[in-house]
Amino acid sequence: TFQLSDMKGKAVVINFFASWCVSCGEETPTIDKIAQEYTKKGVVFLAIAIDDTEKKARAFIKKVGLNIPAGLDKTGEIKEAYGLYGMPTTFFIDKQGMVSYFHAGVVTAKLLEHEIEKLL
Repeated sequence: TFQLSDMKGKAVVINFFASWCVSCGEETPTIDKIAQEYTKKGVVFLAIAIDDTEKKARAFIKKVGLNIPAGLDKTGEIKEAYGLYGMPTTFFIDKQGMVSYFHAGVVTAKLLEHEIEKLL
């Protein structure tokens, strides 16, 4: 299990996705590429499936080649806590555990780099 409170002192990027979300799969290669670069700098990346089943989420992860750690919001608590209303949505959490920025929609490499650099 992943606890955001365990990540204090680290920059965290959380990408919320769903297996039924076409654009979620389209942004995966970009997220993976940026994650490879910034994980070396201590940034933690996590993907969380929302409004999904474990079976469908696993199939989606395999299909799109997602390489960052992934989890499933089984109860809907995470969706509610983050106020999510559409997929994909990406949150940027600073080293103090506070939301620095969030982006609803597909992220670009430029946006990811810009927001992550602000966290470092």
